[in-house]
Amino acid sequence: MKGKVFLKHLLGIVPFLLFGGLSLYFFVFSTPEKIADVVGVTNGYVFISILAFLGGLTTFSGIPYHLILVTLSLGGLNPFLLGFSTSIGVMLGDSTSYYVGYRGGAIISQRLQEGIFRYVHSFTKKYPKAFPVFCLLYGSFVPFSNDFITISAGLARYPFWRVMVPLAVGNMIFNVSLAYFAVYAYDLLQGIVF
Repeated sequence: MKGKVFLKHLLGIVPFLLFGGLSLYFFVFSTPEKIADVVGVTNGYVFISILAFLGGLTTFSGIPYHLILVTLSLGGLNPFLLGFSTSIGVMLGDSTSYYVGYRGGAIISQRLQEGIFRYVHSFTKKYPKAFPVFCLLYGSFVPFSNDFITISAGLARYPFWRVMVPLAVGNMIFNVSLAYFAVYAYDLLQGIVF
């Protein structure tokens, strides 16, 4: 029995070790410029958009599109276009989460509907006009998954565009700011260290 528990824990940490090992490898043996050259300029914008789409499509995924965003911006790609491409991909992926909440009430268990998503659901019912502002602020400042908001808004039958437009604008603010911040922080650190 102990062997099964050990194997279960080992399999649980393998993704983190793999991700950490790959990150360390790229940090030591590569540069953002080399990675951007391998991906290519035009392909970089498409690549980050697809990666962000997959990140938005899968609930609470481990797809590290923010790290790729930072890497490509440090590699010389346009931070604004990277942030914009990322936001488009995330919102297309998050639209599926909204759809699951809106149409998939039968898919999501009643216990889960009443438990985790209850708070956002009740907020949309109590403050329907404040919810878009909340979505904008959440997208602008919180680097976590949008799935709590989109699924809950779908469950509450809150209008799609009143959720997705402010969330998309907020995500664009966050992603563009992250890309520019990475470039300026990297330049600042280069000036201090060297």
